[in-house]
Amino acid sequence: MGTAACKDTEGLAEEMAKTGENRRAMVLFTKSADCWTRWESFSKAAHAFERAYEHAMLVQEYAMGAEFIQKAAMSWIRHGEYDKFEFNYQVASDAYILAAEAEKKPKRFIDGAFCAIVGGDLDMARQLIYAAMATTKGQFKELINLALMLAEYHFGEADLYIKAAIARVLDRDGVQKILQIFNLIFAGFVRTTLESEAAVTIGNLVESTGMNYKRIRELVKECIKKGFIPASLDDETEELVVDPDRYDLESLTRRKGPILSRSLKDPGAWDIEPDEKGD
Repeated sequence: MGTAACKDTEGLAEEMAKTGENRRAMVLFTKSADCWTRWESFSKAAHAFERAYEHAMLVQEYAMGAEFIQKAAMSWIRHGEYDKFEFNYQVASDAYILAAEAEKKPKRFIDGAFCAIVGGDLDMARQLIYAAMATTKGQFKELINLALMLAEYHFGEADLYIKAAIARVLDRDGVQKILQIFNLIFAGFVRTTLESEAAVTIGNLVESTGMNYKRIRELVKECIKKGFIPASLDDETEELVVDPDRYDLESLTRRKGPILSRSLKDPGAWDIEPDEKGD
């Protein structure tokens, strides 16, 4: 059958959407997205999950919509679309705000805060953390503390806190979800660092995150393997080498310095403006 089943399911979902059968459309778009994922057609899966999100919101299933748009985000990151990935997590944050209000569940503010941090909207994340603090009446203090740490990129503290506190209050699945969030936020931090620094090494990341060498190296390799960080790790220099097949190098050259010194013909010319090289 190949991908015909994915197309047929998506076509049926479109028909349901046109006739206003939003709940059925939501279910069918989700099935189509799962089908495309099995075939590793991640951009098509992302689009289908986004359609499922739209129809979930139309039937006021806001938390479900947040889950669908996060799945769309994870499809985009597997496709190397990092901007779309982050944007979808920002959308998930908004969906959780609606869910908190509709369900009268303040914990949704915390879910939204984590999504906002993954999406890079730290102002929104802080607003949602404070909303959670004001409405949860002392509940979920461990999750709130963790969100505060991650909103400030205190990875060393957060990593230890997950093991010491979060593991005591969440079940195994809950801890796994938190570890996934941690990894995604860390990967986003590394991607941003690659955009702002001339070169990034394991040593740089140890210094900037407060995590130990072994943990950083392990985490970097895991995130690279999953496609969260568009780079490879040079085992000799311990430098992150941007993968041009998975990332637009143009977006990483908005500065004088290059990603790696080895990519320059004249490494000594990093900070020399073109009109200064004449002599």
